[in-house]
Formats: sequence, structure tokens, C-alpha cells
Amino acid sequence: MSTKNFSKFLISFSGIDGSGKTTLARHVTTLLRRHGIKCNYVYGRLEPRLLKPFIFIGRRIFLRNKDMFNDYEDYSNQKRKGIKKHSFLFKIYFYIMVLDYLIQLFLRIKIQLFLGNSIICDRYIFDTVINDFAVDMEYTTNDMKKKIDKFFRFFPKPALAFFIDVPEDIAFKRKNDTPSLKYLEERTAKYRFLASEYDMITLDGSEDLEKIKKLIEKRIFKADSQ
Repeated sequence: MSTKNFSKFLISFSGIDGSGKTTLARHVTTLLRRHGIKCNYVYGRLEPRLLKPFIFIGRRIFLRNKDMFNDYEDYSNQKRKGIKKHSFLFKIYFYIMVLDYLIQLFLRIKIQLFLGNSIICDRYIFDTVINDFAVDMEYTTNDMKKKIDKFFRFFPKPALAFFIDVPEDIAFKRKNDTPSLKYLEERTAKYRFLASEYDMITLDGSEDLEKIKKLIEKRIFKADSQ
């Protein structure tokens, strides 16, 4: 792979838990570094920092005796009811969540690009909007798109965005920290919509891992030659 056609860029990997995003993002980071491309692996989904104490308080008050791993549907339904019932408090929570994520994107993405590093994102804005906003707040597809487009006013769209599409039952078997099959089923259609809407490169995550890696490498080579 030649590096002459590469300037700073961002490549993202999205998909439900158990689709293989982390493995593939780390593989691409290693691959590009071997070819002399200055790039960093970044976890691009929201990780609660400012939000942590508010999550703790919310669980103690509104989700007492609810456990997403014991009964995901009950936990999820209670959470949605709480959002509707305490809409004012949730607005405050939501704004803190957005601020938390904006700070993280600035530090992880903007600064790294400013320093001349390309970014390989294990999850990105698409994943945060689906997992942290859309499911609990019952977003329509239009709501999701509006929210993502707002983030893209300030942060870069991926040069290449990969969506790893995998059947929920296969993904569920791969990980022991996924609450339930229902948790994955709620997210799959949303991912497929965004993959279509934002021209993501869809890969079959149930295929052999080495085959998927080769397909990704070919797509990156193709981008380099254009």
C-alpha cells in the first residue's frame, strides 16, 4: 500500500455487539501502521464520564430492583416509562450526556486529527446515537438521521464507514456480556437503516474472519488508488 495518496482520514466500524468491530478496527490500525501511515485506534462511542454520577442516581431512584441482565425487557420498559414520566429531569440528563460525548469526540478525534494522526474508530457517532439515544428515547429513523447530522456539523464523516452485519443469534453467542437477544434485535434494523442512509460498506460478519479482513484491505487499497 502506498501512502502518497493518504492525508488525514477517519475509518469507522459499526455494528451490534458481537459483530467483530474491535477485532477489525485493531487489525486495520496495525495494517496501516505497517505501511507507514500515522494512525491511532480510537473507541468512538460515548463512555460516561460527566454522566457517571447521574447514571448512578438514576438507577437508584428510577430503576431500583431492575437488572437488565436478569430481565432486559422489564428493565428497558421501566427506563422508557421513566424518561416519559420525568421529562424535565431527563432533558437535563440528556444535555449532560451530549456535552460528555462532545468533549470526548473533541479529545479523541479533533485533537488527534489536528496532530496529524488518522483515526480508526471502533464505533462512532452512528453507534452512540443508536445505543445511547435512539433505543431508549424511541427515535424514528428521521430522528436518528437529524441527530447524526448535527454531530457531523462539528466532527468528520468517515472516509470509509464499515457496517459489520451479523445475525443476532450468532452475535449473542460470541459475547457473554450482552443482556439478551432482544437487546440486539432492537438495534439491528436501526443499524441497517443508517448503513443505507450513510453509504456504509456492509460486510457479512458471519463470514470467516480472515475473509472479512481481506475484503476490508481490498476496499482500503481501492480508496488509495482513487
